Amino acid sequence: MTNDIKQPKEFLEQMLKEQYKELDLEDLLSLQENVNNPMVVSVLLFKLIDERKKTNKILENISEKYDRLQFQLKNKSQEPKELVMLSETDDQIITYIREKGRADAKAIKDMFGYKGKNAASQRLNRLVKEKYLQKIQSGRKVYFVVR
Repeated sequence: MTNDIKQPKEFLEQMLKEQYKELDLEDLLSLQENVNNPMVVSVLLFKLIDERKKTNKILENISEKYDRLQFQLKNKSQEPKELVMLSETDDQIITYIREKGRADAKAIKDMFGYKGKNAASQRLNRLVKEKYLQKIQSGRKVYFVVR
């Protein structure tokens, strides 16, 4: 091999090791040999433009999502925060569920001496609606856990 052919080959090998690991040396040498061909250059430019369009579309989508998130955060921070104190009974229910890990309406009925499960269910469902508890259905049983 002559010295002027060896230098580009060494340069290309170095580039492959550092940046272009998905290409092999033959691809780059073939490209280098055909770089004077206008068809090859036009195909490369077309591919470059196509990739640029795809990248711009992706960046545009990311920018839109970022703007939406920023808008949501700004509006959320402007909402006045209302402090709500739970009743003693609700606080005891949440403490009980936190200790046990989960509870159903029957357990709450027994704990507070309600005559039926309806009152316990209503109280638990209200705590779910206020986002203190979460419902989990297991077969026919409905359990409540702390969020």
